Amino acid sequence: MNDTSASVPFKIASARGLLDAGLIVSICTQVAAWLGLALAFALGAWLCVAVVCVSGAVAILALWLLIRVALDRRLFGALAHSTALTNEDDALAALDHALQRLGWIDETKAGRTLDARVRGVARLVRLVTLLAIVQVLVVAVAALSGAF
Repeated sequence: MNDTSASVPFKIASARGLLDAGLIVSICTQVAAWLGLALAFALGAWLCVAVVCVSGAVAILALWLLIRVALDRRLFGALAHSTALTNEDDALAALDHALQRLGWIDETKAGRTLDARVRGVARLVRLVTLLAIVQVLVVAVAALSGAF
C-alpha cells in the first residue's frame, strides 16, 4: 500500500540525502586508503605490509560501494523527476523495467515499494560508513603502534 503522493518527494529526498552523505564517506574511505598506502611504503615494516593488505581490501570493497552510491544517487534523481510527472507506482515500474532490461536486477527485486528502496539506501550508507570507520582505524592503529 502506497502512502499519499505528498510523502513521495520527501522519501526520495531522504534517500538522496543519505546517498549524498554516503558519497562523502566513500570518498573519505578512499583518501584514508591512499594515505595508509603512502605511509606504508614510506617505512616498509611488516606491520605496514599488513596495513596495506587490510586497507587495500577495504578500499576495493569501498570502491564498489562508491560506484553503487553514485549510481543510486542518479537513479533516485531520475525517480524524483519521474514521480513529479506520474504517480509513484508507474515511476517505480518504469525504473524496475529499465533496470531489468540492463540486467542489473532480476524479477525478484522488481516491484519493491519506495519505502523498501529507501531502507536499502540506508543499509548501503551504513555499510559505507562502517568501511570508512574500519579504514580510518586500520591507519590509526598502524600509526599509533609505531609502524609509521
